[in-house]
Amino acid sequence: MVKYCQNCGEELDEDSVFCMACGNRIDGKSKSSSAKENINNSFNKFSESVNESFDSFQNLFDIYKISMMEGEKVIKHSQIHINCLILPIAIVFICLLNLLLSYNFFSGFIAFLIFLVSIVYLIIRYVGYKNTDLILTNKRIFGKLGLVSTTQMQSPLNMINSVSFSNGLFGKIFGYGTVQVVTASTMYKFRFIRDGQVLYSDIFNQLERSEKEKLQEQAEAIAEALSKRA
Repeated sequence: MVKYCQNCGEELDEDSVFCMACGNRIDGKSKSSSAKENINNSFNKFSESVNESFDSFQNLFDIYKISMMEGEKVIKHSQIHINCLILPIAIVFICLLNLLLSYNFFSGFIAFLIFLVSIVYLIIRYVGYKNTDLILTNKRIFGKLGLVSTTQMQSPLNMINSVSFSNGLFGKIFGYGTVQVVTASTMYKFRFIRDGQVLYSDIFNQLERSEKEKLQEQAEAIAEALSKRA
């Protein structure tokens, strides 16, 4: 049975996969339709990833029993960098070596106490690593610190007075820093934050955007009031 290309009408061999004249597939799908399908598939995958990301942020808000506002979206979610555990682990290792190399009971007892303190320090740092969240949305900042003694902060963007970022030598080496948020009522410090510089920039940019939107709303309100008077 003779086969013809559905795109250009060229006669085809029975075992042809593509038309030699126009490159159309034998199943009748043209290049443009195939490209369109690829675009649609990519868009669907992107939509699924966005939905999954939104669901994960929604679950995060559900954990802390916070309802997202109308039109609110998460800009950045930051946690403590795992590299903050490197220094405590190194201290524990050094203290353990010191304990093993102790030459008498008194020095061994002191080394044992120091080793216990280093273990406690590591546990405290690990608890902080697992239980710190800092979330920036287009409307507010939410932060949570600690497990046993918990500190939570939640502030609308228009109530934030300033935000700053700093990191020391280890922070520059291992990629973390301290983000400080000053609100109208108090100051919060989030230490060892992963990508702290990026978060600082995102907060600053969001504050500027929020201020511009506020000024625009005020200008529109004034224009509307003047139009009504006229």
